[in-house]
Amino acid sequence: MAIFTNQAILSYRNGAVSSNIVTGEIIEVLSVTKDSLLDTYSTGDTVTYVVGIFNSGTAPLTGVTVTDDLGAYPFGATTLVPLTYVNGSMSYYVNGILQPTPTVTSGTNLVVSGLTVPANGYAQLIYQVRVNEFAPVAVGGEIVNTVPATSCGESATAEEIITV
Repeated sequence: MAIFTNQAILSYRNGAVSSNIVTGEIIEVLSVTKDSLLDTYSTGDTVTYVVGIFNSGTAPLTGVTVTDDLGAYPFGATTLVPLTYVNGSMSYYVNGILQPTPTVTSGTNLVVSGLTVPANGYAQLIYQVRVNEFAPVAVGGEIVNTVPATSCGESATAEEIITV
């Protein structure tokens, strides 16, 4: 977040006076949340995620892209991905109204693109993933699932953690 200061100087006849100094903060227009409907998992479970995308600006955000890392984590010289997107499970809502399914690409990451979030509005993505054989199953294991959203230079990130 950017912080700025401002001060005015009033000039009159042969004098000048300065106003008080005001400090302000530019708040992000785009914000994102991520929630799981389950707190725990086992291999083979289906987990439903809800991603909320909020636009506090006065203009719509178009071309929004959301990228879910599907819980990817480093393992030696490689990266393991413990969640697999359930094809066809994506639902997209804008201000609570169901929209046509957006473009969804799944692989190492789940990428949802072409989203629009209206001014002072919100969008939701609701989808399912399956816990696969790469999920940590030892006591204390967890899946840290991160999801950034980007649009026109704006970006925000959220994460959700579920435990074994």
